[in-house]
Amino acid sequence: MTPRRALLRPPAIVKGDTIGVVSPSYAPKAGWLQRGVRALERAGFKVLLDPEVDRPPRFTRGEDQRRADSLMQMWVNPQVNAIIASTGGYGAVRLLPLLDPKIFKDNPKILVGYSDITALHLWLMRRADLRSFHGPTVDDLIPSLRDPTMVSLITALTTACPVGKIGRELSRGVVPGKASGRLVGGNMSLVQQTIGTNYQVDMEGAILFIEETRDPMSVVDERLVHLRAAGLLQSVAGIVFGQLSLDRSEEDEFEDFLLDLIADLQVPVLMDFPAGHENPNLTIPFGTEVELVVEENRGWISYKEDALTSPATTNP
Repeated sequence: MTPRRALLRPPAIVKGDTIGVVSPSYAPKAGWLQRGVRALERAGFKVLLDPEVDRPPRFTRGEDQRRADSLMQMWVNPQVNAIIASTGGYGAVRLLPLLDPKIFKDNPKILVGYSDITALHLWLMRRADLRSFHGPTVDDLIPSLRDPTMVSLITALTTACPVGKIGRELSRGVVPGKASGRLVGGNMSLVQQTIGTNYQVDMEGAILFIEETRDPMSVVDERLVHLRAAGLLQSVAGIVFGQLSLDRSEEDEFEDFLLDLIADLQVPVLMDFPAGHENPNLTIPFGTEVELVVEENRGWISYKEDALTSPATTNP
């Protein structure tokens, strides 16, 4: 087995730090964006919006370059300590050929997002050797420090190695077992799209997290079969299914169908992990070593190493 490349740890953020907000995909609804900004400010952070954060997307090469430049400019801004995507949607994958890996590698910072932002997570891991966080976009946030999504986000971004069993109260164990590995994945369609690229998802010995929304069962089948055909799915150490907000009208026994597709892998499998397109959407550390524990009726993941450095620490 080829030794894995070490991944950089971004610095943790502290109250008073500035969080930058950009739109690599769609533009957020104004009211939802402002609600999320208030949530971050109430949590003690400053917020810097990209000047064109609410510009409606147009998928042309010129607009792709503009959005790529906006992301890189925010990234190198010395006043910005972390970046959270404003919303998901579509379009982040179009930016990838236009991004300079050196900018991200030389300036390790936290990136948070989900759904379409999966493309950036996977690209950062493979092309810039950088960890990131699957978590809510700004338009998901509400100004309440009791909200589980908000609590999880702030804990993940301010604590190098949070303790606890993430997802234990809501997740459901289906194939018991225990495994450790680097956490990778995201939205299933975006994970599939990396196959054959220079940022192809690395599933070797990994804990694979996948979530999806709105697609019919047959599309999920197609994507998992493709991962198998590419020789990727067979190398995972465990699988965590997040929120699968799917159209199950094509198959009455959806879960049986899903588990039959992966049963021969003989790895622990967790269902209904609270991350994805529903609430709560807990923040989890991509590129970081985690432990997956699946019991008969429940399960969780927990950190096995630091995902972040202290704010005063730099990577070697």
